[in-house]
Order: sequence, then structure tokens, then C-alpha cells
Amino acid sequence: MSILRRVAEAAKAARRKGLVDTSPSIFRYEARFETSLEELERYYREDPIAHAAIDTYVELIVGVGYYTVADDTRAKEVVDRFAERIDMDNLLRESVRSMLIYGDAFIEKIYQGRCLTDLKLLPSKTMRVKRNEYGEVEAYIQEAKGRRIEFKPEEIIHLKYNPVGTSAYGLSLLHPVLDLLKAKRKAIDDMAKILSRYAAPKIIWKVDNENSLKRLQAVLENLQPDEDIILAGSIDYKLLTVDPRARFEFYYEYLDKQIFEGLQAPLLSWLRNATEASARTMLDTVDRRVAGIQRYLKRRIEAEVFKPLIEAEGLSETPRLYWGLPRTKLDELTLSDIANLVKSFVLDPSEARRWLAKMGFPIEAIEESRFKPLFKPRWVEDIDEVYLLLLDPEDADQPSIRYTTIDADRGIYIVVARSKSTGVRMVYKIGFKKAYNWTIDKARDWYNSNFPRIYEVLNNEAYT
Repeated sequence: MSILRRVAEAAKAARRKGLVDTSPSIFRYEARFETSLEELERYYREDPIAHAAIDTYVELIVGVGYYTVADDTRAKEVVDRFAERIDMDNLLRESVRSMLIYGDAFIEKIYQGRCLTDLKLLPSKTMRVKRNEYGEVEAYIQEAKGRRIEFKPEEIIHLKYNPVGTSAYGLSLLHPVLDLLKAKRKAIDDMAKILSRYAAPKIIWKVDNENSLKRLQAVLENLQPDEDIILAGSIDYKLLTVDPRARFEFYYEYLDKQIFEGLQAPLLSWLRNATEASARTMLDTVDRRVAGIQRYLKRRIEAEVFKPLIEAEGLSETPRLYWGLPRTKLDELTLSDIANLVKSFVLDPSEARRWLAKMGFPIEAIEESRFKPLFKPRWVEDIDEVYLLLLDPEDADQPSIRYTTIDADRGIYIVVARSKSTGVRMVYKIGFKKAYNWTIDKARDWYNSNFPRIYEVLNNEAYT
């Protein structure tokens, strides 16, 4: 062995000391959790709560859509054209669903020469990960229909949901509640049997001799549902009934609550029965969870899809992926920009009001009263929050109210509602949670530096 090779091996050994994969298998296929993937899939298909939780998270994560941003217009065209050709929206939807059901999603990257030409989602149930003892992926193995196919690490995008420790595999969203789902299904089956037994209880018949027993059995076997039993001799009977005082709803309710806690999904049944404060807390938690998954997907797509496409074209800038609808030029305008356009007679005041209404500011219809606000915004201090009220509560359509977290780390949220008088969706209020040390003065300073103060310009009066 040459000196250079010895030095390289020594340096490599120095970098790799801690073992990650301790699997005894010679193939180093790490064992997944005891739960079978087929069982997880069956509960997703058959259990309404599991199905709703998975689909709700899929829609929250990728249902909002995405758009790409790049200074190099050619780079943006390359990734957008590729995404349109392979139907990236649907691929992301199915990949996220697979990741949440099984814990993993495996997407094959199909190359033609050095060019990435297609992406294909592979069945998670057929895929295994082969790693060395240091945790580095050596290959992805697919076993299906008696065949064994080996993929190089760069040929697969492996999406993992909530992996435990250094595991090669993710953890299904349903895994923590699987035993509870089983118990719930058994409880439902048992209650169905109890109801059936209570509606048609078993009867113990007593007769004097064997001949009477045979006659009674023959009569019962040929008896019509609405026909009475008429026999001669001494016959007695006893009903086996279920005590109607038995109560099982507390056990079913306990299972339901535990399943909800494990899934942490904004299921409609829970939101419908929750108070405004508790619903807001639940949605804040879900927002943070969804945002984390979106960041994970964003980084993987940019690094493993966009970057190879750009490099194959000889370009340098990798476009960025953002979730939601693309921003328009109107979104980039400030109130000062609009005011300057009006002052310079480039923009008509009535058109400026329409722009402001589109931006979400509570602008009244100009026909009703020119520049006179329907409601004067005010700052309000509550027990656990301070907020800026921008719309008259009596004018807000309560069923249309929607909460959106602006900054989860600082406890800032915004509420949007539809105005009953104008029918336009408006910003109802902006809230600041006191748990994050917000006061009215701090909230006002934050608002003044982040949002245009519309009433100060149009009405020449400050918020009080």
C-alpha cells in the first residue's frame, strides 16, 4: 500500500468513528418498526379518522401550491417547464401522502445521460435502505414480484417523516395511534354485538323430556317471524338479556381523545366543538408542524431536483421554491407608494381605494360616504393578548372568520373576515399574545413598522 493511500485511509478512519447502523444483517437492511406497512395502509383506507388526518395534512402541506423564484429567467423556465411536464403538483401530493402513511416516500430520478428527465414515485412497501456501519446510504433495494433491483443513492429521493434517532426510515403519522385505532375498531364491533344481543336476546328453553325437546326444536326451526308458538306440555324459558345500564361511551370517548392527541390533526369534529381560543391554539400548533414539513420538502426539491436540472443546462443559479400563491406587484406596494402615486396624479383616489381594498384594508364603499370610515380602528388589551381591531365586530360575518399565523415564534396572528355590509373579505384584527411579552406600545411599534397606517394618511388621524 502506497504512503498516500495509507494517509487517505487513516484520515478516513479518523473522520468515521461513531457507528450508526448496528444491524446484524449482512445486507444491512435496517429493520423497520414492528408495525407492518400493509396494516398502516389498511387503516388509512378504512378508518375515517386516520383517512381524514392524512388527507388534511396533505392538503395543508402541498394543497396551497407552490411557485419558483430566480433572477435568471432561463433557470426559472427550465424548472417550471420540467415541473409542468411531469405534473410536479400531483407527484408532491402523492409523495407526501405516502410519506405520512408509511413514514417514507421513495422517488426515482430517471436520467437520460446526465440529464434528469423524469421523476417516479415507487411503492414504499417494496423499498429497503442499505447503509454502511457509519450510516451512509450505499444503495436502495427494491424487492417486488420476485425481482431485486438496486438503485444508487443519487437515483432516489428518500423523503422521511419524523425519523427516530439515526434510523434509516421515517415514522408513520399513524404509528403512535395504531393500537388505539385497533382498540376503537374492536370496541365498535363489540358494541354492535351488544346492540344486536339486546334487540334479539338469547332464550333458554326448558322441557320435561327428550321428545318434547325435539318437538319444540322442530317448531322453532319452522316458525315464521310473526307466528306464535303453541305447544302442549310443560315448557319454561329464560331470556338472557344485557343490562341496559351498562355504559361504554366514556371508553370510546377516551380512545377518541387519545387518537386526536396522537394525530394532532385539525379534524372538523374537534374544531366544530372547540372554543375560539382552543381552536386557535390547535391551528397554531398545526401551522408550525406544516411549516416544518414544507421547509424540509423545499430543501430536498431544490437540492435534488432543481439543482441537477440547472447544472445540466450549464447554469449557476438554482431557483427557490415557495409555497402558496406567487406575490403580485400590488403585494410589494406600500401605503407611501400609493399615496405618492395619488399626489403625483398618476393614480385616481377611487382607484387607490380599490387597490387598498384588494390588499385587505377595511375600506368602505365610496358611494356610501367618501373617505369616512365605517369603524374607527382601536387597540384593545385583553387578559392574554393585545390586538388591533380593524373591523366592527358587528359587521364581521362570524362563519367566515379565519386565523393565520404571521410569526409563530413571536405570538403574532392575523384574523380575516368577510364584511356583512360590503361583502369584501377584510383584515378583522391583528393579535399579539401576552405570553410573548407583548404590550400595546410594543405591538403598536411593530405594526407601524410592518404595515402601512392607512387611517393616518386617508383620515389624518392616529389610532387610539
